[in-house]
Amino acid sequence: MIMVFVSVLLFLGYQYYNKPSLYWEFNLVEIALTSIPLLCYAVYFIVSNLKNHKHNYFYFCNGLIIYLTSSAGIFLSGNTESVIFTEPFVLDFWFFNSLFYILYQFLIYKEWKALNFRRTVKRKLQ
Repeated sequence: MIMVFVSVLLFLGYQYYNKPSLYWEFNLVEIALTSIPLLCYAVYFIVSNLKNHKHNYFYFCNGLIIYLTSSAGIFLSGNTESVIFTEPFVLDFWFFNSLFYILYQFLIYKEWKALNFRRTVKRKLQ
């Protein structure tokens, strides 16, 4: 995990050092290099914890997978003005990014409630 983090950081640092104009452009390589390892780690975490009876951070990881998959897909489509339909109102891809972000925040809240509930039950039993 640390090796992937360091290699992505070094590659992106070199890329921005070599071409500073990327700070002001839509960098698809950066989006892919930062999203794909997070997705892989989240899927690995879920699969490795399916054997456990306690599913800590299950909602969080599922929300992260859903949000990063949709967000990376939208961002990797580029800086386009993609519009699904215009009548009776304009609906573009960025609306779905906001919608999936709200879903992700809801799943974080649900995870917090589940972890907080377990702690209060454990305190009451002691």
